[in-house]
Amino acid sequence: MRPLTYIRFAAAFAASITFSGFAPVAAAAAAPAPAPSPADGDDGIPAYAKFVKGADVSDGIFPLIRKDGKVYLTLAKDQLDTDFYEHATIANGLGGFGLLSGDDFQQPARIIRFERIGDSKVSIVLPQYRLIAQPGTAAEKAVELSSAASVLAVMPVVAEDTAAGKIVVDPAFLLTDTLGLGNQLSDIVKNPLNPINGYHLDPTRSYFGAAKAFPKNDIIEADETFASDKPDTTIDTVEDPHSVQMRVKYNFAQVLSSPGYMPRLADDRVGYWEDPHIGFDSDDSFDDVERFVTRWDIRASDPTKPSPAVKPIVYTLSNSIPPEYHAAIRDALLEWNKAFERIGILDAVQVQEQPNDPNFDPDDIRYNTIRWLTEANGGGFAEAQIEWDPRTGEIFRSGILLDSDLMRYEKLYYGDEVSPEAHKSGLEPSFLHRDTGAKLQAQFAATALALYGENVPSSFSYDFLKSIVLHESGHDFGLAHNFIGHNAYTAAELKDPNFTKANGIASSVMEYSPTNLWPKNSRQGSYFQTTIGPYDYHVIHWGYAAIPNATTPQAEVPTLDKWAEAATNPKFAFASDEDVEYDGHAVDPRVSHWMLTGDSISWCKTQLGITRGLLQTIDARYPKPEMPWDQERAAFQMVLYDYGNCATAMAHYIGGEYLSRARRGDPGAPNPLTPVPRTEELRAFANLDAFVFGADAWRISPTTLRRLTYSEYEPMADLGYKPTARHDVSLAEIVARQQNADLQLMFAPLTLARLADMPSKAGPDTTMTLGDLFTWTQASVYGDLAKGKPDRTLLRHNLQRNYTRMLEQIAVTPADGTPYDAQALALHELVAVQGYLRRDLTVSGLDLETRAHLEALQAEVHRTLDTKNVTTPLRS
Repeated sequence: MRPLTYIRFAAAFAASITFSGFAPVAAAAAAPAPAPSPADGDDGIPAYAKFVKGADVSDGIFPLIRKDGKVYLTLAKDQLDTDFYEHATIANGLGGFGLLSGDDFQQPARIIRFERIGDSKVSIVLPQYRLIAQPGTAAEKAVELSSAASVLAVMPVVAEDTAAGKIVVDPAFLLTDTLGLGNQLSDIVKNPLNPINGYHLDPTRSYFGAAKAFPKNDIIEADETFASDKPDTTIDTVEDPHSVQMRVKYNFAQVLSSPGYMPRLADDRVGYWEDPHIGFDSDDSFDDVERFVTRWDIRASDPTKPSPAVKPIVYTLSNSIPPEYHAAIRDALLEWNKAFERIGILDAVQVQEQPNDPNFDPDDIRYNTIRWLTEANGGGFAEAQIEWDPRTGEIFRSGILLDSDLMRYEKLYYGDEVSPEAHKSGLEPSFLHRDTGAKLQAQFAATALALYGENVPSSFSYDFLKSIVLHESGHDFGLAHNFIGHNAYTAAELKDPNFTKANGIASSVMEYSPTNLWPKNSRQGSYFQTTIGPYDYHVIHWGYAAIPNATTPQAEVPTLDKWAEAATNPKFAFASDEDVEYDGHAVDPRVSHWMLTGDSISWCKTQLGITRGLLQTIDARYPKPEMPWDQERAAFQMVLYDYGNCATAMAHYIGGEYLSRARRGDPGAPNPLTPVPRTEELRAFANLDAFVFGADAWRISPTTLRRLTYSEYEPMADLGYKPTARHDVSLAEIVARQQNADLQLMFAPLTLARLADMPSKAGPDTTMTLGDLFTWTQASVYGDLAKGKPDRTLLRHNLQRNYTRMLEQIAVTPADGTPYDAQALALHELVAVQGYLRRDLTVSGLDLETRAHLEALQAEVHRTLDTKNVTTPLRS
């Protein structure tokens, strides 16, 4: 449940939030009224001249009329039955809490058509465009019969100029909750003790705000009030506001498609976001899905030699960005010109400062704007924003949101809502936006350097921000994540500053790369990815290089196939989001967030050693003189955050298989699946034993633990201050969270099933088996009991109780998909534990807590082994 305190703060703060950094365009002067019609039409629709009398008219793609507090759209006759673009986004946030100004991440254009219904109405129709066929063919007729359009709204016609061929419509439907903001606001509250304190749209307090008309688009703003029937009163410090105003921007625009643009068909060996369609022009293909890549129409003005781009991508840096960060952002954007130059396109990317012009407005669809947000608790994130034509995949607008918290990486603070250990444990930290991990990586590195006794380099901020913008602008060009790029380089190369300066710390900026940090006094390369890597050159070439004489997307495929064969080279390999989630589905441990080198096991062993050493020196460096104890507490959490990253990654090796996207015939192509060798899985488990499960894994000074408190202030719910129940940090909770996360991953039904199948796919003893998993974990968790020397620490007791309960569940109530052999092995291990316990309870000198722990374990094991009449579902 999210703390109730924050919705109060959010709602109170929202009233003072405005769209940052931009003054609205001055209202256009009233357009000259045409010669008035002598009277209203025979159908009773008012004459245009009569309707606009005394109104404000702004000339744009659809002239806007503001009258009596309402906004109306004017449609020309030739704009009916024509494709346009519409989308909506919020214009203000809550100062944090997950609702962000202008948040339209990875959004395709929504194609609409205005269709007149009789004399008095106009419908907004969303045509179907996912099922496709060549125009004028029988297949196209079949598609028309087999598919359906949608109707977004029906608007009344409120005025008409018959002679000029234009009508005025009332878009009152824009004042409804089209974005589902009521549900989003209610989710922020989430108080099960007060279920009716959610928010809903109050139409009596909702009205039209600013309206802007531009040559290619119109913006109509709906200022919508969301009310709570029963504000929460469980916190008595501040009364919960009854309402929150959210400003929703509706954008009606011309689709900025390029004449002659030809879609390019996607290939799973190369990473682009895709725009899928189902094609019916041929029955010869194995798959009727046609996946168009999302990309800009960037071509050289002279295709026979290097020449300037016909339609360069021009970015505008908002004047809301602090001046000290402009250079890093500009340089990151222009860095991509290196890749385009290699395919003969010069100055493909250009950057300008926001013009000192009162008529400039980022809502003008012709601008690609980099914007800066100030969030109360954004956590430090960046977000690419692209809009594309869903009929072809052509990108026509992009931008980047940057949260100001990114650059506070050296500011150590504590707050449960942004707790790093919660971030790594799989728990959802309240209000954290996506992609905050990069800031935490920089924060860890700054903390580590301070504990090394070294200063953060002067270039650190520039390099960090440049790496962030390099990644997000890659998305702006249509590029997907690539989470195997780290596999291309060695540890020796990453320690070489000359190598990393030229090649980066991974083969691609589309990685989530950690800070490239090595032990104190080691050779040290670049900390961040500050240049595009070999994969980035490759992916731009594949997606944007011209293919002469190819006149259809299908005609390009033979050439694209040859280019994509390079994926068997680690420098050009690709693997994305679907291969990285730690849920049992992701099979390849080389595909990972926050990892470096082609030997992740060794790299993680080094990183875990670094963090363990840092925990031993933290008292000497923190807190700084006259600083509160919060600073050491935050530094402690930063170190544990990095510790948890590698501790979890090692569990990904268990039951793993290397996945190849290569196709048959590609040079050096391996089999699609290759089981991870048993020796590698044993190496990974050795890290888990030493740093997560083992008796000596969590040796932290009691003195340190006594220092990890926080500053006390009088609780003020409206400012988001709500202290935790405990003054200290519970090491037992932190350790149990990490151990349980790793156990859940290793013993997930999908992982167990894969291990059970391994002997049928690999030779004897070449890869890990179910028996190995249970045997290795048994020795790591119960090793002290097996030796007759029960450990007396709370951390060990918790681990044994939690693992015993996991074995009990597998044995008695296994989850769907759990193999029978796993159930049998769980029972086998419980029998062994029962034997340990019988003997160990006879050991003399046991302290009370340890004896009670052993007795409780014995009771649980006995209860499980004595279970009668257990019925389990059939499983394969």
